[in-house]
Amino acid sequence: MQKKVLILGGYGNTGFLIARLLLQESDIQLVLAGRNSSRARRAADELNREFHTNRVSIKEVDAADTKSLEAAFKGVNIVVVASSTIDYTRNVADIALKVAADYLDVQLSSPVKFAVLNSLRKNIEENGRCFITDGGFHPGVPAAMVRYAATKFDKLQIANICSAFQLNWKELQFSESTIREFINELKNFNPLVLKNKKWAKMSMKELPKFDFGEPFGERYCSPMFLEELRSLPISIPSLNETGFYIAGFNWMTDYIIMPIAFTAFKMFREKAKKPMGKLFSWGLRNFSKPPYGAILQLDAKGLKNEQNSYMHMRLAHDDAYVLTAVPVAACLLQYIDGSIRRPGLWFQANLVKPTQFFNDIERLGVRVNIQIK
Repeated sequence: MQKKVLILGGYGNTGFLIARLLLQESDIQLVLAGRNSSRARRAADELNREFHTNRVSIKEVDAADTKSLEAAFKGVNIVVVASSTIDYTRNVADIALKVAADYLDVQLSSPVKFAVLNSLRKNIEENGRCFITDGGFHPGVPAAMVRYAATKFDKLQIANICSAFQLNWKELQFSESTIREFINELKNFNPLVLKNKKWAKMSMKELPKFDFGEPFGERYCSPMFLEELRSLPISIPSLNETGFYIAGFNWMTDYIIMPIAFTAFKMFREKAKKPMGKLFSWGLRNFSKPPYGAILQLDAKGLKNEQNSYMHMRLAHDDAYVLTAVPVAACLLQYIDGSIRRPGLWFQANLVKPTQFFNDIERLGVRVNIQIK
């Protein structure tokens, strides 16, 4: 049976790319939804022309208005949230449950979002719904890389993931709500890593350096905990060490604006969000320079046939938005074919079948390199 997918924010930077990939790879009916109906119509017309189809329609939706959400979500198999609407997670999730639709969000990790979804966990399971959170490439891929690595070792012991990305922020359209979500992520920053099978906060005075190769070279990276990593020591008992590390944005944002922001959050709390958001946006737009692109890589060590073994895995693309959209599309392809759809609340990286996931990511245009020694 032909499935119907609604993308909230389907005309945005990431949502439009997901829409294009799903039309390319499946026979689904697609709804582009959001507050800006003229942008949605232009995006839908472009996709229908490109694929010589009429499978793309639009809905005008405001995440703050539950009536508009309910009208849009009826008859939809899954709602994909690719908009900066974390503040309205409760509305979107509640209405998805009410109309018996599944859910996937492509949003930054947020304690607020997790709290809402966790409060609905029992309801999600009892109603047989499949809710997937933390879609994208970080979050969304790092834990899947570790799970994939585990299939290449008899005993996976160390698996660290790092990322570097650089965007031409001046050429991008992003809303105040998007910047607000970035600020919330900074505010909730957690430098937690697994060492000797125990989760502990890493000192920011001892930042590790990772070699990303071309075009970024060596970069100091900060540890940044992702919730998708938490279950890995349970599912992979041999794992002694894992963590996710991220390189900075640019010298102004990293060394001047972010320290100011952290201090402002401590002193002024919520009142600091708006001015720090403006300062953060200014730093990104005015100091981010080439080279542009995105890299996500894993270095893993363990035992294979009672011998020490090493694995390096690298995902790269010239456009960070493509590297965000492709893993979501790869996950949705597994959802559409029914192979991963099951009741419950899941992280994208923990739900996907890793081998097929990375095969599809490579097929859809991301450069994937794997070396095992």
